[in-house]
Amino acid sequence: MLIKSSLLCWVLVSGICYACTTVRVDSEDGSNVIGRTMELGNMVLLDKWHVVAHPRGSSSAKSGRGKNEIGYVSIDVLGSDEPKFSLDTVSEGMNEHGLSVSCQTQRGARYQDEGEGEGSDLRKIRLEYIHLAAEMLGTCASTAEVIEMLEDRLHVHGKRLPSGARLHWSVADSSGEMIVVEYVEGELVIRDNKSVGVFTNDPPFDWHVTNLNNYVGVGAGWPEESEAVSVEVDAKVPGLPTNIVPTNIGHGHNLVGLSGSMSPPSRFVMMFLLKQHAFAALGQPVDSAAAVSVVAGLLNKVYIVRGTVPSEPKRVRAVYENSLELTHWATIKIPQERVFMWRSYNNMRWRRIDLNDIDFGSETSAFKPIQISVVGEDGIEDVAFD
Repeated sequence: MLIKSSLLCWVLVSGICYACTTVRVDSEDGSNVIGRTMELGNMVLLDKWHVVAHPRGSSSAKSGRGKNEIGYVSIDVLGSDEPKFSLDTVSEGMNEHGLSVSCQTQRGARYQDEGEGEGSDLRKIRLEYIHLAAEMLGTCASTAEVIEMLEDRLHVHGKRLPSGARLHWSVADSSGEMIVVEYVEGELVIRDNKSVGVFTNDPPFDWHVTNLNNYVGVGAGWPEESEAVSVEVDAKVPGLPTNIVPTNIGHGHNLVGLSGSMSPPSRFVMMFLLKQHAFAALGQPVDSAAAVSVVAGLLNKVYIVRGTVPSEPKRVRAVYENSLELTHWATIKIPQERVFMWRSYNNMRWRRIDLNDIDFGSETSAFKPIQISVVGEDGIEDVAFD
């Protein structure tokens, strides 16, 4: 039986959608490469993810316009391979102008019908938050247009949906602008994110930025022993080069103290510091191709192997196993070039679509959705010596 309700889909996801990470790397040639991972504990959805083309005039905008004015490519949940069965769950995408949107879980979000004494602004169009990504992609060409729409035209609500399905958004455009969109205590909060260039989940963005101060001692250079602190000991451990302690005895000690957990705060700090340390040592990548390599490597650091992140113990065994998180897919986008790439949990080879080659004036039926995770497909290429 095909599921046709977006609400039902998000209730299905509720409570098991925890970890998503966005990181941006800027290159010397002016391009911005944006990487993103999608982590879920729902195996039911693994083969439902599809890359979908939404031409101009398709019915993906929900704000009362009826049809989107701008064509875009997104990752959606489909009940089948037919676009008409789309569950309207745009989770990630980029449009023909280079506007990029990533939906990420924010369990603590409270939308504009949940503030103290707040009600609907009758001058604005009411939009349920699960449709906001499609609305941004289908109607806005820049972050400035997104801000204007959110502040002046939309009242975003979502009280009927549970906390596990609540969202905040990372939005970037082809001019290099990057913002965070959140709803905190019923109020719209928009923050500039060009300088940090990282986004994860709860708590809100401001908390994560402040938390970076706790890692000021994590160094980018080779750590040396301090004469004021180090001492010489009698016993020298066999295989070690010195009997001075503490001293550096191998690579990677500059990152001691940097958490490697999959919690949102750890992923935020890890993505920011690893990115900044790479820049400190080598400078910015020279072009988008070099930046893609950096972003792909950073995304590997937050790749979740199924079973390594536990589920809530109160779940029955079958539900517990189904809710073990894994990285369903990852994307890389280059807004300036209109390039959209993705890979899946079982196939780590990147696939690429050039939005410049898509005729967004075509009928919706002209584009067959591309399934992201295909059973038995591993991306491994057999080669032989000549």
